[in-house]
Amino acid sequence: MPDIARVRRSVLTPWLLGLALWGGCSTLRDDGADVVGAGGGRMADDPAEQGAVLTVSPADPVVTNDGQSPFQLTFKVFLGTEDITDQVRLSIDDERLGHFAGATLHGNPGQGGKSIVRAQRGEDRGKTTITVRQQVVVIAPGAQPDAPSKFGGSAYAKRTPEIAYPPAGALVPPNINELEFQWRPQEATLFEINLVSDSLDLRIYTPCNKVGDGCALLPDEPTMKLLMQGGRGQQLQLSMRGASPEGGGVGTAAQQALSFTENDMKGGLYYWSASSGGIARYDFGLRGQKAEAYYGPLRAGGLCVGCHAMSRNGKRIAVGMNIPGPAMMRALDTGTRSKLFEVGPGIIAGSNFQAFTSDGKYLLTTEYGGLSVRDGTSGMLLGKNPSLANATMPDVSPDGKMVVFARSPTLCLPPLCPNLATEKASLFTVPFAPDGTFGTPTELVKSAGENNYYPTVSPDGRFVLFNRAAGESYDAKDATVMVVPVGGGTPIDLQSINSIPGNSWPKWSPFVHRWKGKSVLWLSFSSRRPYGVRGGANAQIWMVPVEIGALEKGQDSGYPPIRLPFQELATGNHIPQWVEQVDRAPCSVIDMTGCGMGERCMDGYCVPVIQ
Repeated sequence: MPDIARVRRSVLTPWLLGLALWGGCSTLRDDGADVVGAGGGRMADDPAEQGAVLTVSPADPVVTNDGQSPFQLTFKVFLGTEDITDQVRLSIDDERLGHFAGATLHGNPGQGGKSIVRAQRGEDRGKTTITVRQQVVVIAPGAQPDAPSKFGGSAYAKRTPEIAYPPAGALVPPNINELEFQWRPQEATLFEINLVSDSLDLRIYTPCNKVGDGCALLPDEPTMKLLMQGGRGQQLQLSMRGASPEGGGVGTAAQQALSFTENDMKGGLYYWSASSGGIARYDFGLRGQKAEAYYGPLRAGGLCVGCHAMSRNGKRIAVGMNIPGPAMMRALDTGTRSKLFEVGPGIIAGSNFQAFTSDGKYLLTTEYGGLSVRDGTSGMLLGKNPSLANATMPDVSPDGKMVVFARSPTLCLPPLCPNLATEKASLFTVPFAPDGTFGTPTELVKSAGENNYYPTVSPDGRFVLFNRAAGESYDAKDATVMVVPVGGGTPIDLQSINSIPGNSWPKWSPFVHRWKGKSVLWLSFSSRRPYGVRGGANAQIWMVPVEIGALEKGQDSGYPPIRLPFQELATGNHIPQWVEQVDRAPCSVIDMTGCGMGERCMDGYCVPVIQ
């Protein structure tokens, strides 16, 4: 640990106060970089490398710098024992990290990661890896400037913090914006949070900010940007230590993995916010935002707005009002929030569960105990009402060729059919033709007395996600999340979610991500599970990744759920519905027309005012 006098003030002030280097087995350079590496690299396993094998030295260097200053590292290249450096061309695969001038790599400030340095002379080639790691110290508000010096004492178990959030092994999109660290302190009052990857060694020093039955720290935006950049596509090791401002013994928590996918989460999420009685939405394409009120009682004319469905492209939304029902259903143009048409109201008319095709061309409604098909813009009924009897909770496959739905064995005599919930339901798939007509249903999941409901098709069209409970579907306290191949088979119990029951309204994100060469799907659900030390009794929206390869083997991937951070803990949130893109109303930046309350015009579209 360096003397605190060497900790320099950072440009990421006021929250990020310092940068520091840890020496270890390294040589400190005049340009502010540490270099670890010895010997020479003789990597020549590329099929195209057919000449002599060159040795690049230093081999596999690890360069550490302060994240602010450029660095320089000079390489040598050998053919056997002969130094041929002046005869070769050196290059680096990831030019984001720097560029070569002769044999010297000129590193770019503020960049980190792992890449390959290549040497070439004609057909003779060689290479070695290089790791550029930023080592950064953050002194959080309330921690003294010399906090790093308080962690040199002997081991003291009673100061070992217990990490409560994020959960061990979590996989997170790199643009999640906010990630709160939570822990239980025991006897410690000063803490070090350490996150290490190939490109980052971040140490945050903080006191206990009391929350619930423990402590919490929400890093500021500059620190989050540093973490997201250093974590993208990588697995970090998260560890914590506890100490005292007076020094003395130090408690060390066990390390746990925290990983970030290569891909940003895109699109948007629309959900029902129970406290406001309306629909809220979150746009993953906008940084630094909380969820925004989208369509509530004020816009709807004093009505409660609840169950809703979205077209995959984000252009259409259908909302149910005045639950319990059958609810009057209103279809809107998402961007302008203008009404397109309504179904109902009436004692037996209306629709509680509906689904758009991806392009919004068709809207499937639940009317008179079955599925009806309507034009997605005009609302015109196409065919019979209903076209498919005794069917509810529909979802349309992304390609629009198949519909999945739930069917209860309860006797249904139209028009007096129960449609608010299901009991002992089985799941079915049915072909859906381009002209809006149904084929013959096929049973997908047969009930053995349990209730299977809320089915939804994955973005690759290969799996169906659904809920299972012992009794009625509405607000089932024992609801679990299951997955079954779209062609049938044994349902997969997602134990990583279901270890805590009561998980409702599961929905797929519309995108497939990559993580360590694997294809990953994301799903969201509503749950009253505790949020770290904050606890909480209200339903919140949680998200979890599942690997397609694991589903193909009939297995759960085992990643723990994470809470989506844009929500208010004081409100219950339900029915998360995903879209590929948030459709926003056009506006004029000249006269500011077109935008509603809480919005501003930016680049010709209405966006929420920064909160």
